[in-house]
Amino acid sequence: MSTCVKKISVLGVSGYAAAELVPLLDRPDFDMIGAAADRWQGHCLGEYMRLPARLGRLVVSPMSDAMALAKESEIVVLATPADVSLQLVPSLLEMNVRVLDLSGAFRLTNFADYPRFYGFEHTAQQVCSEAHYRVPEVPGASQDPEAILTARLVANPGCYATAAILALAPLLDAGIVERDAIYLDGKSGVSGAGRKVDERYSFMEVDENVSPYRVGNHQHAPEIEQALGRVAKAPVHVTFVPHLLPVKRGLMVTAFARLARAISQSDVEALLGDAYRGSESLVEVRPVEEVTLSHIVRTPFARVGVRVVLERQTVVVVSVLDNLLKGAASQAVQNLCAMIGCSSGYLRGDL
Repeated sequence: MSTCVKKISVLGVSGYAAAELVPLLDRPDFDMIGAAADRWQGHCLGEYMRLPARLGRLVVSPMSDAMALAKESEIVVLATPADVSLQLVPSLLEMNVRVLDLSGAFRLTNFADYPRFYGFEHTAQQVCSEAHYRVPEVPGASQDPEAILTARLVANPGCYATAAILALAPLLDAGIVERDAIYLDGKSGVSGAGRKVDERYSFMEVDENVSPYRVGNHQHAPEIEQALGRVAKAPVHVTFVPHLLPVKRGLMVTAFARLARAISQSDVEALLGDAYRGSESLVEVRPVEEVTLSHIVRTPFARVGVRVVLERQTVVVVSVLDNLLKGAASQAVQNLCAMIGCSSGYLRGDL
């Protein structure tokens, strides 16, 4: 394992995910030297989050100073919107700075998907082609699982995508579910939309309400298909319907798939357990009744539970995580640690 301390800066630090990430960087392997966000510029980070004194005294720079800040860094974490990341990453790589991007700007390999799902033409396709996409517990979702140590650009997975991939990857890898008829019901707290001001996310619209959104057009759908297709080594097709819950944080994906062959409940549970038994895994396999938002909110973990319905030749997998942690910040730390060759065991409480 590496003992080299890496200088890190966080751009877009005023977002919800970045606010969860910064406290997790208070470790010997990381030296957070700066942060940028127009919303908080000129203020100390300690005014907005509970931090050790050294991190709390860091003064937030405006985004116009992002490149100057990056020059002093070895790794830059982007917690910026996808269109902003798209503009920043080529310049950062030209400066020989490694980048971990929390947005979706560099997750997809089919560039034709970007106008439909992200609303822009991709203007950095050569850069995107070298991006390393990584779900830590699912090596098969990456094009080259070993590339993380040398990757210049790492694309952190999306929150819904992480939950769906964790639910289905072991089953597809084992060939026990059909690939062409998978249905995903997603539910997320309001923080998944970020800090944007929009009537749809106001208290009066969200409270005591559940509403579908971006049906057939959610940006995580092609990401899910791409990652699961890598695991299955063949195309995978999903129908994904996300819903907005009247809660601040937490996310649930319920996956429905047809069994390709008969298999027992205990065998599927064992399959999931074996898949997520790794020493640095943040995925817990539990009875499906214990896979709830209350079990994982404000923790770095995901939970997965399964129910086999043999008389219907169907398997149902429920996957939950905190969209700001395992769906963003704690997964980002796992990837940062992998980039520099150190352990992320402290997220589990091991260190």
